[in-house]
Amino acid sequence: MVKKSVLALIVILILLCGCQSQEEVEPAALEGEPFAIYLVGDSQITSPDLKNYALDKIPLNAVPILKTDDLVSYDWEHHGINLTEQAYARLIALFYSGLPSAGVPFVVVAYQEPIYAGGFWSPLSTLSFDGIVILQPFDPAGQTLYIQLGFPDEGAFTGADPRDNPRLQQALQDAGLIRE
Repeated sequence: MVKKSVLALIVILILLCGCQSQEEVEPAALEGEPFAIYLVGDSQITSPDLKNYALDKIPLNAVPILKTDDLVSYDWEHHGINLTEQAYARLIALFYSGLPSAGVPFVVVAYQEPIYAGGFWSPLSTLSFDGIVILQPFDPAGQTLYIQLGFPDEGAFTGADPRDNPRLQQALQDAGLIRE
């Protein structure tokens, strides 16, 4: 009799546990600027130095050099950023001000979270770089910049490609900028 009572009690407990409502937890809202590229706020840090820092420890300028409103579209497959005329002119001015051979370090941020770091790079640089680069464009009349792996080519890059970050993709989708 005791065995039947214990068994009945276990069955009742199992049934009661299964009847509890399952509250759906909504994901936390993503806040802030969906997409931004910041220059590094410490002029002593070079692009190659970035590997020595945790992303959240890299000091950033207060104002991004590029933000969501500066983008016309983003080609996710090729990591091409099509910019507004004003934004493109701003970056051309940075490139033509004379980039150091070790590049100008930047951090890509999605919804206030640093995603990856890299360097604005001159194709005339004699240094190779095992990192993410945005090369100075040859066509000053164009409006697209490409985020590339390594310099002088992808062979200089080691490690996992950080550009395919889901948070970054979500930010660009939320802003309606992804072009397949």
